[in-house]
Amino acid sequence: MKTQNQILQEAMRTLITKSCAKIPHVHSEFYTFQKTLLKFFFSAVDVVIDYDTQTITLLNSHTTNRTLDKLYTMDDAVSVTISYTNLEETLKGCLENGIRQSRFYQNMLFHYNHVVSDNSAIACSA
Repeated sequence: MKTQNQILQEAMRTLITKSCAKIPHVHSEFYTFQKTLLKFFFSAVDVVIDYDTQTITLLNSHTTNRTLDKLYTMDDAVSVTISYTNLEETLKGCLENGIRQSRFYQNMLFHYNHVVSDNSAIACSA
């Protein structure tokens, strides 16, 4: 028998796969879904996904490395660029276990479950 966490993880993987089936345009719900997932995982203020160059830019108000804390003050924005070869696998790698994560995934599934791709609704049960 699968646990609720396993069901949520499978539903999120399905939604990620659907969101990566086609390159979404910047104003689409799938682009927003992908950005929101990355923002949550990296605790970023903003995320920019560039599908052409296969990069993800994370914008934070703090550094991700403690040794760099001395170089920046809290008022400075820090930008980190990550390259990827497979966005779907990168997004699936952002899935974690935990109570906070489970609540976030439930909200994501509730919000993005209605997104239509290729004239068919995404069916993710949580």
